[in-house]
Amino acid sequence: MTVPEEFSGKAKDILEDFSSDISRAEVEKDDYKGVEITSTVESEDIDDITDKLKSVKDIEPGKLSIRVLEQESLIKKGQKTRGSFSALSQEEIYSKAHETGQFNATQWSLIAASSAIATLGIISDSIIAVIGAMMLAPMLAPFIAGSISLSVGDKTLMKDSMFAGLFSILLAFATSFVISLPLKFEITSALSTILAPGFLAVPLSLIVGAAAALSFTTGFRDQIAGVAVAVALVPPIAAAGLTFGAERYLLGLKALNLAVMNVLAVILSGFVCLKVFGLEPTTYYKEKSAESMHKAVPIVFVLIMFLSIPLAFSFYDSPDEVDVSEESMNYLEEDFISVNKGSSGYTVFSTGNYSEKEFESSFDDTNVELVLLEEK
Repeated sequence: MTVPEEFSGKAKDILEDFSSDISRAEVEKDDYKGVEITSTVESEDIDDITDKLKSVKDIEPGKLSIRVLEQESLIKKGQKTRGSFSALSQEEIYSKAHETGQFNATQWSLIAASSAIATLGIISDSIIAVIGAMMLAPMLAPFIAGSISLSVGDKTLMKDSMFAGLFSILLAFATSFVISLPLKFEITSALSTILAPGFLAVPLSLIVGAAAALSFTTGFRDQIAGVAVAVALVPPIAAAGLTFGAERYLLGLKALNLAVMNVLAVILSGFVCLKVFGLEPTTYYKEKSAESMHKAVPIVFVLIMFLSIPLAFSFYDSPDEVDVSEESMNYLEEDFISVNKGSSGYTVFSTGNYSEKEFESSFDDTNVELVLLEEK
């Protein structure tokens, strides 16, 4: 930390309650003489130390700075070496949330690139490319920052993080939409996998949101990349842009429904996980702000349940319908028109000269009828 010289004694007294490893050095600041004090403390003590230092009267705003540096290991003669793992302090979590709640040009570029990769991966039926796109996009971070802002009552952080999150969704959608326009649309197995999670997407997204918040608070921030693969925000958004570009609006709405439900579930479960770990507002003003912001929590829960309804139905019939459409398009090619689902099976409409019996026998366990229409 750096403090004006006249307050260095008070700062050192505060630190002595938490550590015996303290050193100091004089430094020259812009308009005053300061003292830089370095100390090794436990992570769980950082919040108490910060509160006590901030409570020192007469220190002018901007003249007290605290930097938290991660300790890789501590080696002392005659003592066992200790590692550095522990949960991040509340101040560290809050600081990291401000960093991840805003994107720069590089991060926006990564989102556009990941959406392009996911779109081309879906079209080419390359699940490896889709997974690579998930790893590349930093889309999960602002929504975790939103969970943190909901916990500590910071409306400005919530506004910034939600802007970054929603704009990243729009950017990914627009990128996928533009790429899809000159390309021929086909329902590939990669697309059918993305669109067929069913109601299980709800508990999956809730668990992933909690896991992302947990990885953030414990300092294992590198694990968020793995969590991002699990929640899969990029593929449904890319699928939505692709299907809207192909004028397959029903499939596009389903993909958007899945993406929005995933986002809301991540924010909600992340908030619950952070509350369990004791993340609280640090001032009276933020405490009151948090109380008003918490009124949105039941609304988010109701929205998740509402969005899960169409997914619940698709859990049972969507995979078959997508498979029938995919096989029909591959078999009939340009003559394929549409697939209608009835109570006893599926009706495939097409033009051209085909053997109904041969076509229908290509579907093993699904009742499919081919209806050939005459072109006029």
